[in-house]
Amino acid sequence: MKNSGQKEFSIKKRLTITVVVLSSVLILISLFFSFMASQHEIEEVYDARLGQSAKLLLLGIPLEEQGLEATKARQMLNTWMERISAQAKDDDDATAFGHPYERNILVQFYLNGQLTWSSIPEITTTPHDPRYAGFGYMTIKHQSWRYFQLPLPNDYHTRPEYVIVAEKQSIRDEMVHELALSTALPQLIMIPCLALVMTLLIGKHFEPITELRRAIAQRNVNKLDTIFVANPTQELSPLVAALNALLEELEQAWMRERRFTRMAAHELKTPLTVLRLNAENALLSQNEEQLKSDLNNILRGIERTDRLIQQLLLLAKVESIHDLKFASLNLKRLAQNVTAELVPLALRNGQELSLEGDDIFVLGDEPLLRILVTNLVDNAIRYSGQGSQICIRVNEDAGSANLWVSDSGPAISDETREKLFENFYRANTEKGDGAGLGMSITRDIARLHRGDVALLERQNEHNTFWVNLPKA
Repeated sequence: MKNSGQKEFSIKKRLTITVVVLSSVLILISLFFSFMASQHEIEEVYDARLGQSAKLLLLGIPLEEQGLEATKARQMLNTWMERISAQAKDDDDATAFGHPYERNILVQFYLNGQLTWSSIPEITTTPHDPRYAGFGYMTIKHQSWRYFQLPLPNDYHTRPEYVIVAEKQSIRDEMVHELALSTALPQLIMIPCLALVMTLLIGKHFEPITELRRAIAQRNVNKLDTIFVANPTQELSPLVAALNALLEELEQAWMRERRFTRMAAHELKTPLTVLRLNAENALLSQNEEQLKSDLNNILRGIERTDRLIQQLLLLAKVESIHDLKFASLNLKRLAQNVTAELVPLALRNGQELSLEGDDIFVLGDEPLLRILVTNLVDNAIRYSGQGSQICIRVNEDAGSANLWVSDSGPAISDETREKLFENFYRANTEKGDGAGLGMSITRDIARLHRGDVALLERQNEHNTFWVNLPKA
């Protein structure tokens, strides 16, 4: 039955989405920091190249004591540029003459505060401070340039002589973007691949759950056998164990129900047949005495049937109990209360009923233990005969509580001793009208309390039942 209050969700789908999204976010964060670091490193490399280029240019220029000779400097610079300037066409590829990207690099010489030479002739003015030294940014024809300004080693405060080496910022940005793309593209392609791989792997790891679902779906009221998962995980094994324990408990409950049905049908058949015969006889009675006798037989039959039904219900209840809430109780006082209730029955049979022992506390369920003690004492009263002696004794031994119920009645045969605790076994059909379930119920109650009950060997002309229970 589906829960209509909440929408169902797929753990597999949620796990896959969570892993893929989290991995994608981590990849993107990694790409961002990688991009920032690459941009910073590229800026530093390009700045270093600008500075180095400016210094190399100055090293190739001869200096006089008070400055540079303008004419000679122009000749040297023109000769130098003729050697290094690119003569290539507008092409993206390098040639023997250089590379077109050299148009993105600007070199200017300033002597006596005047521009004497520029590597790009159409750029004759640049927005800069003649007395500045170092790196900076400037805008030329709506384009951003990164430049390095290096003064010549003389008194340039009065006669500003310096060199400017600059390059377009777009070149740097292009390099950063290409590097970022070359780094990011493989990792971005990894995201759908990761989603596919994670879907397959998670599906593979969820196979034990799928197998468990199929195994549970195959179970029904007629098939409650143990579930087996071929490759259980550490997380799944406790669940499988709990399910198997539940299935075992269900199977036992189902078996108890079927056994109860069979027992009830079998055991009620005879009493109901007798009741029917007595009722028919009553209908056919010719005189009042015969009618009265038949009606008395019907009443006794109803009492026996009622007792049988009560014991059947009690047996079913005891067999279905698994989780009892124990409390500390005085075993001697419990036996004393039961004995007091049964004294009138013992007196009617001329029997002597006694109780011995000290106060001993046990952990148990009081209603069930009362049934246990009542069954033992009631059986002793019913089957030990007129004038017998019945003794109930309570003591402790080795941390356990013992209950002894002894009677001086006739000896119990070996055959009866072997079958006494079986369901519906009646040792003495002449003296009792029970269903043969009392001792079976007594045994089940003792075991529910982690104890035991047994019929000991006859000693001193007494039959003795012994019950052992854990102390509180």
